[in-house]
Amino acid sequence: MKREKAMKKWSFALCAAVLALSLLLPAGAHAQGESIWTLADESGQKITSIAADVDIGDEYISGDNQLYRVKAIDRVNMVATMENLGEEPALSLTEYELQPVAAAVRSVGLYATHTDEAYEKGDGSASLENGWAGILDVASTLKSYLEKGGLQVELDVTQHLPHDAGAYRRSRATATNLVRQGAQVLFDVHRDGIPDPSEYQVEVDGEETTKVRLLVGRSNPNSAANKEFAKKIKAVGDEKYPGLIKDIFIGKGDYNQEILPQSVLLEFGTHTSDKEEVLRSTEYMADVLNTVLTGKSAGAKRDESAEQSAPVQPGAPTPSGGIRQDVEVVPQSQQNNNRGDGSGSGIAWILGLAVLGVLAFALLSGGFGNLGGRLKRFSSELTGGAVGDKPDDDNDRDE
Repeated sequence: MKREKAMKKWSFALCAAVLALSLLLPAGAHAQGESIWTLADESGQKITSIAADVDIGDEYISGDNQLYRVKAIDRVNMVATMENLGEEPALSLTEYELQPVAAAVRSVGLYATHTDEAYEKGDGSASLENGWAGILDVASTLKSYLEKGGLQVELDVTQHLPHDAGAYRRSRATATNLVRQGAQVLFDVHRDGIPDPSEYQVEVDGEETTKVRLLVGRSNPNSAANKEFAKKIKAVGDEKYPGLIKDIFIGKGDYNQEILPQSVLLEFGTHTSDKEEVLRSTEYMADVLNTVLTGKSAGAKRDESAEQSAPVQPGAPTPSGGIRQDVEVVPQSQQNNNRGDGSGSGIAWILGLAVLGVLAFALLSGGFGNLGGRLKRFSSELTGGAVGDKPDDDNDRDE
């Protein structure tokens, strides 16, 4: 009888642990962009992959300007079925006929919502939460090439850790601050999380480089303007460097793009792309953006001076091999003091889950009587006695 009671209590404890883990795992998977969706046509033929939340009504403009809309989703196999709505009218633009987005646009704001994003080939990991990650190398190199074209560029390297569902809420403060400083255009710099690097590989001007995907949020008042802005970027990219712009995904989120009509999320390659090739793409992309914003082309001839001027992590090599010591990464603790969020919210979230786990344990294992003793027993049994003291059987005989 005593053995049966022990087994019953162990089952209750196991259920509580599973419940707590079930609360943790979905958030972690979502936070790290592990939801890899396949976008397929109605015949089941794969069109592309994307590491983002996909929902019915999302739209997609392919590299050949075919417009699709998601009509059905299979969350088990992570497949979104899309209907082809026909060709999306491409803007007929050339470098000489192009009208700039706005004659007064001279100031650009750059930031990275997911400041931990990195590249396995070049950074050694897909995510670096301590210090300077590869995505900031991409943003800083892009900044240098944009400045070469005459634009004023402000890069905010504030970190928005942890990489979770609250990152966009935290980066909103960064984007808003850039606008306060005068930014008329905002670019949120990312990398994709799909495993196959070949989906992003392309040759431009005889050089191996990576494609750039544009993301637009459809859940904001500026969605139509954001989409037209993205289409203009793609049109110029298609004219100047065919294949550089991978596609445009119009997703359910807002990506903080309601802040400015000229806002787009840029994804430079994926985590398995070669970082050197990704950095190479920033030169071409900067020329495209300069052309869109000013009507003038800065040209994309190899210019090592632009690469060497790109700020990088103190003591780390620049894309051209130099060493910089003049860049300071804002510590996460300081960011939290300034904003009142950040990792503190992550800790509160974890503590909240721990409390829920304890409550679940108490309810499933017979209420709150002698809860401390039962938690000690559970810890001891779970860790083989390494943590917690196993109470005497007499102390919990009636549980």
